[in-house]
Amino acid sequence: MEKVKNISAKIEKFTTIVGYISFVCVAAMMLLNVADVLYHKLFNKNIIGTYDITQQLLMCAVFCSFAYAQSKKAHINMTLIIAKLPRALRYILFSLMSLLSVAVAGATTWAAYMQTLDSINKGYVTDVIYMPLWPFNLVMIIAMAIFTLTIAYDTVLYIIAIKREDYAEMIQKDWT
Repeated sequence: MEKVKNISAKIEKFTTIVGYISFVCVAAMMLLNVADVLYHKLFNKNIIGTYDITQQLLMCAVFCSFAYAQSKKAHINMTLIIAKLPRALRYILFSLMSLLSVAVAGATTWAAYMQTLDSINKGYVTDVIYMPLWPFNLVMIIAMAIFTLTIAYDTVLYIIAIKREDYAEMIQKDWT
């Protein structure tokens, strides 16, 4: 059990680093948009490409926040009813829901990969400043892969909790 807590702590630390990328993207969007508004008010001109850059930073911020939220157990789980069931049934259902989440996150990771290949092959760029889209799509792939692995790790814990009370207690401490 101590080994699992150490692994969980390392995963949380790693996803926190990914979460910092999200924070940096949000801060950059905020600073860029404030600078654009000030530049417009002072000089009656806009910073060219603000919308393009903001759009891509927003995408990176959102996808980089998923794994962090999963490690902090901030995603919504409907445990109100499931918590009343016997432990084995509770964790069988919870594991099935989590397996579905892994499948969806994995499919989204694959779709991001395919979108990135398409972006590279067709040379997609932003509308105004013609910045290539593939580097931002690459961030999306990596963030989604980390999110998928984080959910998969949690799913393994849920499956173990079907038979083990100590794992069930560890997982349920996050339930409200």
